[in-house]
Amino acid sequence: MKKLNIILILVFTSFLLFNCSTGSDYSSNMEVAKELNEEQLKLTLEQKECNDASSYIKGSLSYEPKYKNAFSMKVKALKLKCEITNSASIATFKDVKALVTFKSKTGATILKEEINIYEFIAPNSSVNYKTEISISNQDYKDISDFEWTVLDAGCK
Repeated sequence: MKKLNIILILVFTSFLLFNCSTGSDYSSNMEVAKELNEEQLKLTLEQKECNDASSYIKGSLSYEPKYKNAFSMKVKALKLKCEITNSASIATFKDVKALVTFKSKTGATILKEEINIYEFIAPNSSVNYKTEISISNQDYKDISDFEWTVLDAGCK
């Protein structure tokens, strides 16, 4: 709760400083400040966080092969384990869209896969998510590295 109050005070102070620097007089600033209550400040901060979801959501990824059978050792899919973290202070995000790009040792793109994660991610928390993607055995052998990028997310 202290963290929220500090954030609200900072937002309020920056609002006042912005109005002062644009030539508004002190009495008009005080009138505006009186009109904004704590709930309105929370909504303003939440809307700011919702509009820039990708800067508050970070993800990590690990993968392991899924074999056709134990004897052939031929890969048919990858099991992905994702951890998505929400660093926003008020906004709860949902329906995260992420792009995973698997690359060869030369940097060539082997496979691009968009992953939709249908979970709610509360402020300052993390969610673990598991999924699978199909891949050929040769593509799996060629993978050397991957990139993980959060494309978008909705706001609750």
